[in-house]
Amino acid sequence: MNEFSTYEFVVEQKLEGKWILARIALLCFYVFYVLGFLLLGLRYRLIVPLIALIPISLWIIVFITWRYVDVEYEYSITSGELTFSKIYGNRSRRRLLVVTLRDAVTIAPLDGDIYSAKATAWKPEREYSAISSLSAPDIYYMLFEYKDHSKKEKRRAILYFEATQRALQICRFYNPSGTVVTKTQR
Repeated sequence: MNEFSTYEFVVEQKLEGKWILARIALLCFYVFYVLGFLLLGLRYRLIVPLIALIPISLWIIVFITWRYVDVEYEYSITSGELTFSKIYGNRSRRRLLVVTLRDAVTIAPLDGDIYSAKATAWKPEREYSAISSLSAPDIYYMLFEYKDHSKKEKRRAILYFEATQRALQICRFYNPSGTVVTKTQR
């Protein structure tokens, strides 16, 4: 395996649960925003200037806020270093985590009873999720420790991600003793 190879995988968040509620809440906010401005214009007899202001201001608000309910998760592995990012609305990226695969305690499937128990027993203080849905196939987790800069001590964390065959091969290359590979991967 090439030591300097890069692998990237992007997963789009499915519309379910809190994501549907967030979109509905934003749509309601947009409607009430327009109605509020129209009522304000009728009250103070400024309806004509507000008719010009409403579409422009609404477009700005939608442009700024809608991206936060259109999320993609990306993890990339470069030279044994996993980087986890959130991509908001295909426009802005926020890097949340960088961890070395050699430092991972365990990389295992979440569906196995033994491995699920190990993830629960780890008692992570921080959780990261790069899965599209709780019903997604091939959900894996990675247990690792990160250094808390404010307290200068190590904290426990867990990353849930959708694993592909290639990602597991890379994980197994950099951390053979901590990586568990099952038969069915995409």
